Amino acid sequence: MFFPYKKKRIFFLFSLSGLAIITTVFVGCFWRSNNVNNEDDIDSSMLFQQQNTGYYSQQSPLYRGIILDRTGAIFVANQKKISIIARPSSLPQADDWITRVSEILNLDHQTLGDVLAEERGLICLKDGISEEQGRKIKGMELKGLEVLEQYKRVYPCSSLASPVLGFVDQGGRGLEGIEYTYDSLLSHTKGSEIYAGGQDLALTLGKNIQSSAEKELGEQMKRLKADKGCLVIMSVENGEILALASKPSWDPERFWEIPERNIINYSLQDNVDLMILAPLLNWMFEQSEPTKSESQPLETITHQCQWEVLGKGMVLWSPWTEKELKDIVPYNDISRDLWGLGFGQFTGIDLPGEGRGSLSLALAGSQNCFLHRAITGSPIQILRAFSALINGNILITPHVALQNTNELLTPGSSANGQKHAQIPWLTEELTLKSQRMLAVRGGPSLASIRWNEQSDQISNQFPAQVTALGFWPDRSPKVSYIVLLDGVKIDPRERRGTLGRSLIVAKQAVQIPLKEEWRTTEAEETKNQFSTMPDLKGKSVRQALDILQSIGIYTKLKGVGTVVAQKPESGIPLNGVKTCSITCE
Repeated sequence: MFFPYKKKRIFFLFSLSGLAIITTVFVGCFWRSNNVNNEDDIDSSMLFQQQNTGYYSQQSPLYRGIILDRTGAIFVANQKKISIIARPSSLPQADDWITRVSEILNLDHQTLGDVLAEERGLICLKDGISEEQGRKIKGMELKGLEVLEQYKRVYPCSSLASPVLGFVDQGGRGLEGIEYTYDSLLSHTKGSEIYAGGQDLALTLGKNIQSSAEKELGEQMKRLKADKGCLVIMSVENGEILALASKPSWDPERFWEIPERNIINYSLQDNVDLMILAPLLNWMFEQSEPTKSESQPLETITHQCQWEVLGKGMVLWSPWTEKELKDIVPYNDISRDLWGLGFGQFTGIDLPGEGRGSLSLALAGSQNCFLHRAITGSPIQILRAFSALINGNILITPHVALQNTNELLTPGSSANGQKHAQIPWLTEELTLKSQRMLAVRGGPSLASIRWNEQSDQISNQFPAQVTALGFWPDRSPKVSYIVLLDGVKIDPRERRGTLGRSLIVAKQAVQIPLKEEWRTTEAEETKNQFSTMPDLKGKSVRQALDILQSIGIYTKLKGVGTVVAQKPESGIPLNGVKTCSITCE
């Protein structure tokens, strides 16, 4: 039997179900749109939006240790930022407290009331307030009003030593350089635990020598039209890196603006030709044979460096003649000795990104292994090996941290104290001979120029790689240095004296006392003052005064116009607030 009402009933049920589904979806969307600022939904708050727009602002809720040079000068510091956060739903209903808050924060009473009346989940009332203002707000003990303290990582020397220092991400985590290697120390983390403040870190670098090295490297790159390069000065006694310049460099506070492939420390790149050391190692081996050692007394060694052509696209600056260089054939155990000098291995330097280089095991009796780049290394490896050859067979470990911080290295990074086999035939007499042979008062001891053998000369199409090695003093080495210039488009032989200028910086570095001879200066007052000092450079006088007054810093005005310098003043702070003088043009 057929029942027409059943058909209608089924249609009615389907229609009702569809209407219910549509209503549920609509109500859900409406509910979400009206509750997007719920007090528990912090991701939708104004604060979260501000954090997103400044994703790389390098602000962290935790204090991170300061990085200093060997004299106590600041390389990296923290700038405290204090904000007032409000939760309108948690604030008292009576608005008598609004007047007090508006007075402390220098906000308009009516505007503050209107903002709080909007009842958003989380509101940032004001950024960048002074510590005094923060203390007053805390003293009110007002539920729903919070004082948020964050620390921004700042680099007062701008790009100086940036390939060594590195940088941090938006959460204050080290991503490159020393910031990465010693992240555990600087952030004071241990396992899953995070403490309130990290430890400070002193480096072997000297700020003034570092500045001179970077300036000199830039001048050499400009004169020879090089694309990139590095200049490293190291103590031959204990491996302290006194200066490490690498260009192109970057601003660590805005590192995200350059491609990741350009964030490179070129002193650690292992694509450098080792021909610069081949003649020295071969000559020292020959001198180790008794007959030759006796036939050439130490006192009779005389030399004069000159440029000699080894082959097409290969030129060497050395004390050996063209004939002596042409006769160079690697001896049988050169693989063993290159390994003993640390090639094919990490040096142990406490910086990330170091390369091992390539070291062929089939080197004996073949000059082509040098001429065709069968072996390569990094500037740090070459400098370390060179230092061992002129400093009594001592293979030191390069390092940039002054303290003994091996136990605080980031997992996976290199550690100091590696052991290597010494070269068995390298005696004290041979070391003295090498020093006499390589002693140069006005330039590098060794240098090499290498470019594509398809071309007879260096050009834009066929750029060269230039390496130079030297030490000082010339009779009793204290420091050694290496210069690497890559992408060179002008032959150094046409710009004589360019490579020799590095020796000027090395002579300055000799004056720096080593770790055993001094103690780091802890500039606590300077660090505390800097942590609350905004960057005023380029601001007008009126803008500078407004900024300083807004954070409670008293100002002594010197001149009018635009701020060109600022300096924290020593002495007793006024009412607990630091003083500052600014100089204008």
